Amino acid sequence: MNQTTITPTPLDVLKQFRAIFNTIKRHFQQTETISRISGTQIWGLSIVAQQPGVRVSDLANMMCIHQSTCSNLTDQLCRQKLTKKQRADRDQRVVRLYPTEEGLRVLNSAPRPLEGILPNALQQLPNDDLTGLHLVLNKLLAILQQRDPSVMNSANMPLADIVAPISPYTERSAA
Repeated sequence: MNQTTITPTPLDVLKQFRAIFNTIKRHFQQTETISRISGTQIWGLSIVAQQPGVRVSDLANMMCIHQSTCSNLTDQLCRQKLTKKQRADRDQRVVRLYPTEEGLRVLNSAPRPLEGILPNALQQLPNDDLTGLHLVLNKLLAILQQRDPSVMNSANMPLADIVAPISPYTERSAA
């Protein structure tokens, strides 16, 4: 049986992006309806529950968000009494996060996957596919950066600062 390769048009790829974004949007809406908190808050809360005592800076790194964004996120979780903060005895600057009973109850009722459907789907891709996707998306981001210099690559670096297209995904650890 002969297989013919169909070359996708830019519109075909645009449809794929729209399908991905709409799927993510529906999942976030479902999560918020059921849990009464955002999908990002569920993800952060799930990490705190999996790693009680996690530092805010480590949580920010695990979620690939800026530390100030993570501080706002954890402040919201604390205000809602889903997490609590504790300062380290030795260094009062170090804040550790712990889930509350209410936080664990919210997590138990939240739709899966807790980290969101896109991070979960990306984790399921084989390394070679993930590397290829990473490289192609960096090319797309470079084109977008020509119109908007503030566009960053996946490592939050201005694309102009990248010297070689080396993927951080060549040796992924099981997370």
